[in-house]
Amino acid sequence: MSEVTDLRASDKILTFSNCISFFRVFLAIPTVLFLQADNMMATATIMLIAYISDLLDGYVARKTNTISELGKAIDPVADKIYVGVLVIAMVSKGLVPLWFVLILLGKDVITMIGALVVRKKIAAIPPSNYWGKSAILLTIITLFLSVRGVSNDILLLGWVISALLLGVSFILYAIRAQRLINQVNN
Repeated sequence: MSEVTDLRASDKILTFSNCISFFRVFLAIPTVLFLQADNMMATATIMLIAYISDLLDGYVARKTNTISELGKAIDPVADKIYVGVLVIAMVSKGLVPLWFVLILLGKDVITMIGALVVRKKIAAIPPSNYWGKSAILLTIITLFLSVRGVSNDILLLGWVISALLLGVSFILYAIRAQRLINQVNN
């Protein structure tokens, strides 16, 4: 049961890293407003800021030893809200294929429900895996390239590889979650 115990973090709420994650959620508003106004340079700039905030929140939490249960929850939720809102706005403008949006949002909804179940059973939130981080990185890059007007062939390659990485990360997360639950039950 040591892996489960190792996953537990502090109950701190107001940490700098958590504030960075909350900030990312609010960045969805100006991103969508600029996107709807067809100001692609401002949209791309805010997307870049959002991605940097995603890198920064975890780094700050680790370096300041302020990893918290809330932080482990709000970081991926902030990613899902930001990217989810963005892809919905982008699909309405024809910048993202609907099939990719359905895969991304479907995976996120199922993962969030699964994370709640795991949290209830082991009293901790398992962190995302590197496959998931790779999937979101490639998704963000492809969204950014879409806003910047890159060719459809390159974008299609980005969407397909992102979808495959999302699938791999989902399977590995589910396997790890089941293993953690089994450790607690044994």
